[in-house]
Formats: sequence, structure tokens, C-alpha cells
Amino acid sequence: MSRPDQYTLPVQSVATPVERPRALFDGTSGVIGLRAATARLAGPNRLLDVWFYDDPPPSLISPAKWTLRPAPGAPRPTITAVAPVAAATDAGGTPIPSHLTLTLGGNLPGRGLYQLRVDPAGLAVDPLRMHLPVRLRPECGDVSDCVALPAPQQPLTPPDYDTLARDYPALRAMLLERLQVLDPGADLSAPDLVVTLVELFAHLGDLLHYRLDRVTTEGWLSTARRRASVQRHARAVDFPVYPAISASSTVQIVVSAETGSDATAVVKPGDTASDAARITPEATCFTLETDDDRTVRASHAEVALYDWTEDDATLTAGATSAVLVRPGATASTADWLVPGDLLAFEVVAVDDIAKQQAWAGGTAGTAAGVWPREPLASHPAQVVTVTSVVDFTDPLSPGLDLIRVFWDGNDALAADVPCSIDQRAGARVGVARLGLFRAHHGLVVDGLATLAPVDRLTGLPADPALDEVADYALVAAGPEGAPGLSHAPGGRPWQLDVTVTLPNGTRVHAERVTSMLGASSAGFSVVVDADDELPAMMRFRTGTLGLNPPAGSVVSARYQVGAGLVGNVAANVTRRLVRSTSGVGVPCVWLDVLDEHATAVTARNITPGVGGAAATALDDVRRDAPQAYSAVPRRAVLIGDLSGFAVQVPSVQRASARRSWSGSWPLGVVAYESVVGDAVTGSAGDPTEAARTAAQVQSSLDAVRMAGTEVVSLVATPVGILIGLTVCLCPGSDPGTGRATILAALRPGTPKAPGLFAPGAHQMGSAVYLSAVIAAVAALPQVDAVAVTEARRLTDPPGTVSSVLPMGPSEVAVCDDEPNAPDRGRIRLTLEGGR
Repeated sequence: MSRPDQYTLPVQSVATPVERPRALFDGTSGVIGLRAATARLAGPNRLLDVWFYDDPPPSLISPAKWTLRPAPGAPRPTITAVAPVAAATDAGGTPIPSHLTLTLGGNLPGRGLYQLRVDPAGLAVDPLRMHLPVRLRPECGDVSDCVALPAPQQPLTPPDYDTLARDYPALRAMLLERLQVLDPGADLSAPDLVVTLVELFAHLGDLLHYRLDRVTTEGWLSTARRRASVQRHARAVDFPVYPAISASSTVQIVVSAETGSDATAVVKPGDTASDAARITPEATCFTLETDDDRTVRASHAEVALYDWTEDDATLTAGATSAVLVRPGATASTADWLVPGDLLAFEVVAVDDIAKQQAWAGGTAGTAAGVWPREPLASHPAQVVTVTSVVDFTDPLSPGLDLIRVFWDGNDALAADVPCSIDQRAGARVGVARLGLFRAHHGLVVDGLATLAPVDRLTGLPADPALDEVADYALVAAGPEGAPGLSHAPGGRPWQLDVTVTLPNGTRVHAERVTSMLGASSAGFSVVVDADDELPAMMRFRTGTLGLNPPAGSVVSARYQVGAGLVGNVAANVTRRLVRSTSGVGVPCVWLDVLDEHATAVTARNITPGVGGAAATALDDVRRDAPQAYSAVPRRAVLIGDLSGFAVQVPSVQRASARRSWSGSWPLGVVAYESVVGDAVTGSAGDPTEAARTAAQVQSSLDAVRMAGTEVVSLVATPVGILIGLTVCLCPGSDPGTGRATILAALRPGTPKAPGLFAPGAHQMGSAVYLSAVIAAVAALPQVDAVAVTEARRLTDPPGTVSSVLPMGPSEVAVCDDEPNAPDRGRIRLTLEGGR
């Protein structure tokens, strides 16, 4: 019998207490049994009353007959005396049977259970009732321990100041009240120095409480109010939050035509088309997108379309080529029109048909008094990118200098353009426009007034000459000064050139990063946080990331402002072309761009401003960001997710991934099959293209892999396999339909109806099990039985039947069954049965 512990009752035999207690109560058998035991205190004595099923025998009066077994580690008391107690009746009339009272001595009993045992020697004792569990500490009741309860805590004395004071008035009043408690005779007048210190502390406390409230508010996506905070929350689940995007347009630079000459003007990077006499951020300004100086000629303003000496010549919708009449003054100019230039088609009104025909025939310099002519609003400009320019000769018009231009099918004309004079609804004709530039809504700003150092704690102006300043407000890129920082589609600022002039005079460029996690460790990095209510903020440091310019440094920033819906203007709005030659850190002074004859050139946006969009609404981010990751995967959480991102590279046909171990951390190995090269001949294709594809795959995987996981990409080796089957069709099945159905079940198939060997169905390095092939064919309703005649690699001996075709770590099993690519697997199918 096992010894008891302090948490469980002693283990003993168990029987239903029905017949045996009845026999013990009867007393005729002379057998005794312990019935109950209760401990009590009587003055200084600790007593234990023990009842039996019958009167206790006199032989049990000896203390030697009784034993108390404690739990392991508990103190063991002793039984010093045993006294019989005769049957009696209590004050309530309840009979009390005769029993024995045991007096305990020695050590104080423990709080747990004890086992009271009677020595059965010389007695007839029921084996199931020779011991009882008892507690010997009645003063403890049923609690687990007899410990003195601590005295009840006295109520706290309320403080003699307002603990809920959080703003400046409440903090000032609280501090003054506390001052009166500490110094009842203190002077509370405003000029007192102590009162001044109290007010300073109240002001500081107000700022700290504001920051505490702001930190708590901005710490949750559902309550954050600042755009920068919402953007950081969304970035945690890779949900893009776009700033206001600048509109885009196409601008034509027009040089004034001089008699007998082809005047030129040079367009430089940063030149801007505007509609205002005074250039300000509020005006409509489109910055030209050019990296190098480009020469624009007067002959680019309007070019005739060749009418093929017909009265109804037309460039129809869908056209990808046109013939232009080259002006005579440009015959010796090689760069008059080159591939990559923009070309626009517009329709203008014809005032004098004779002059128009002379101009289109190359015998007149212009076709109207006002040159170039205004386009008809009913025919929007159609802009294409020239891909090829060739000289052209018409044998029926040998005296005309013609050139033929081509453009891509993606730029095919959307509407007809008349090459001959169309007189059906008033005389009109189509013309070509050159001297075109892509442009976006934005104006370059610079100077000390466009940048303001800000103290991060107080939000007040800071002094970079005395302190290290981390935050700078882009004053001009705020709701108060301009539509905001000019951004390209995707959220990248069109221009943000930040220069730090160190105290020793050295000028250092600061790199813009999207997050301080990508900050450079060898120089300055900046992050721009847009805001809906304040100017955009430029930060050099966040926590331990980034580097602040040292005290005494001078920070300058040249950036573009202009974004949002305000840039979606109509066509033909801008007229001026202006340029600023101011140096870095100096306010921009805008002057008209002049041609070689000192005449101002004009700039006309021939297409309306499109694409200008407001910043992503914060309510949309709060609604969509928490669930967006499940709809559009943006992060490879599992190794198997990597293959889905690899196939997003345009030149990757299929990919598979497997988990490996580098020896120090998890490793994801992605094998991809590229379309670079010739799958039929097995040639690798252009090595440059293959290297570019490899770099794109690796870059895309590194961008989505999880932290702590390394990704390695390699070109998979397709292994063609041969499957030979003899299939018995069910009676009544058509053999032609059955063959087509079986091949469709095994071949790669289409994304909507993939087969057994569909791209991605067999992962890199995974073996091909013959049972899967048999199961795929046997599951078809037309099939009655399947027998395998061959299952092998194409390089294995004919007739080989392998139940498992193992693959190497970088091998992928393919079975395209394509006659033009026999090395990518074949299926040999023999049909029997059917009709």
C-alpha cells in the first residue's frame, strides 16, 4: 500500500459500502471497523474522536494500538492517551454513540491529510476499514494552509494635488497648489522667479502629455491620424499607401519661324511650361522630362502629311506608319527627326486651300498668316513614339522630300487623320507636330525659404547652428503653399536633391530612401513623410537609424511641388517656356527661354493633364490593409510561396522552390525555367538576356523573402520523360475521344484545365511516381484498364519501366508531348477495346 501525500487521499481497496457496513452495524459477527474520525481542540489539548460501526472493544484503549501516518515531510504527532466515551445524548436530543477519544501530543500536526490506522493484531477488523484519512488541524478548516491573514490595508491618503492635470492651465494650477503646501508664504505673483519656473514646467508637462497621447493614438492603425503613421502600419503588411501623384502631359516647344531660316532653340533639363505671367507653385506648371540638352527647330512646329496626290488620303485608325513632307530648309539636318522622338497628329482648319496645297507641296514656307495654326478641339492630339525613320521617294512626285516614320502597334492611331483637305464639314487637314517632350505637373523650388528645421519634441523652429536637427519641413510642399511634393506614379518624388554643407565647407549629397531601414551607414539618408494637414517632413534619423547633420551644418533641398487632381488640366493651356539658372540653395528665378534670334519660344501642352491623383485615403487604408495580404500575396511567408513570385518575372515560364539548410540558417532554393533561348533546340539564347533574367529573378525574390531566410535562384534543368501506356476502353467508348481525353489528362494543358504535367505540378527535385500516372488515366470514365509498357527518362534504355523516376536537386520532370520539342517528353498511347 503506497504512502499518502498531502494532496491525495490514501490508496486503499474500494468496494460499494452496502452489505459490509450492514454486517458491521449488526454486531453479531464480532468484526469491527473504523467509521469516522474528527479532530477538535479542548483547551491546550488536541483530541481525535474515533467512531466505530459498533461499540469499541476495550482492547483498543491502549495507545500502542493506534498509529498516525503523515504525508512525506510532514511532522509526526504521537498518541499519548486513549479514553472510552460512553453513549449519551447531546443538548439537542441527538444520540451520541460510544466512541474513543485519542489525545495527541508531540509535534504540531501539519496541514495535510494523515492516515489513522488501528493495529488488527488480536482483533477481527474489516480489512477495508482499518484506516481513515483525517485532518488534525481543525482551526484551519478547509484552507490549504494555516497562515495569518495580513491586516487589512489602511485606505490611502488622497494626494494634495490633482493627478489628472494634463494641459498647461491644469498643470500650472496644480503646481501652484503644491507650492502653497510646501511653502505657505510663497509669492504667487507673476513676476516671481519661482512662478516663472512653475510655468515652464507646466509648459513642458503639457508637451509631454501631448506626445504621450499622440504616441498612443498613432500606435494603432484604427486610431492613427497622421499619414506617416498609417503608412508605417500598412507597410508592416506590405500594403502600398500612395501619396498624391502628379499629372502627366505632352508639351510641344514652338520656335518662331524666320523667313528663309530654320531657327533653333535649346531645351535643357528642368525647363518648365507654364500658363502664368508670374511663376509660382500655385500656377499650372509642367516640367519637361529630358536628361540632356535637345535642339528644337522652327520647322518642327507643323509638318505636312503626304496626301499621295489624292483628294481623300487618310491615315486610318490603327495606322502605325505615315509619310511626312520634310521642309526644304531641313534637307541637310540629320537629327531633324530620329527614332525615339515623339510625334503628334492634330487636325487644323484650312483658311486658304491654295496656300495649304502649296505648303504641302513644298513650295511655300507656311500655309497661314498665324503660324503654327491652332488645332481643332474636336480632334484631340494623338501622340506616338517614333521607332524608325527612313527616306521615301514617290516616283509620281519626284521633287518632294519625303520621309516615312514608323511607330509601335501599342501607339496605333485611335482615330482617322485626314492627309488631304477634308471639305465635308469645313476645310480641315491633318498635320504632324514635332519638338515634343513628356512632361509632368511640377515646379522646381529652392532656397532657404523652402526648408525649415523643426524641433521634433516641440514642433517649433530649431537652430541647426547650435543643435543637431533631424527634421526639416519642406515648406513649399504643403497644403498651405502648394499642392504637395511632386510624385511619379508609384510614389517616387520626381526630384528631391538634398545637400548637406558640413561645418568645414564640404558638401555631401543625402540619399533618399523609402525607409530608414535602408539608410546608408556611410553617409546621410533622408525619408520624406507626407501629411494631409502639414508640409511634408524630411527626416535624417529615426531612433538609432540614420545620421543627423552635425551642429553648424547647412542643409539645402531642391525639389518639385505640384501633385494631385489640380494637374488634370485641359489641353492647350500652357504658353510659356521658362528656365531657372539659379544655383543650389538659391531661390529659383524664372526667365523665358529664347531662341538663337533672342525671341521667346512657346510651350503648348498638346494633350490634357492626366493621371493626377489624390493621395490614398486613410479610411481606405484602415479598411483594406488588414485583409489585403490575403487577397494579393506581397510576401513569401513560406518557401513554397517563392515560386509564385519568380514566375512574375516576364521571361520566366515556370518555377519551383524547395527548402534547404545553408548550415547556419534556412535556405530557399528556387529553380526557374526561362523562355530566353530556344526550347526546341535547347540553345541558351543570348547570354546577356539570360544574365538579366537571373538578376531580375534574384532581385524579385530578395524583395519578398522573410527575414532570416536566404534565397538562391538557379536555372532548372528540364528532364523529359517517356510514358508508354496500353489502355483498354470501356465498351461503347469512341477511341478518338478517349485518346484526346487521356492525352489532355497527362499533357501540361492550360491554366484553366491543367494536366498531370502542368507547369508547377512537379516541384524541383521531386520524383515522378508511376502510380500517379496510372491513377490519372484510370480515373477517366472511358477507361476500363491501364497497363504500363514504358516509364523512363528519355536517356534511359528503351523498354525500361520504373515505378519511381527520381530527379536531381535542380531537375524538373517535363512531359509536354510536343512534336516540335521531342526532348521535353513523349507519351506513347495504345488503345484497345471501345467500339
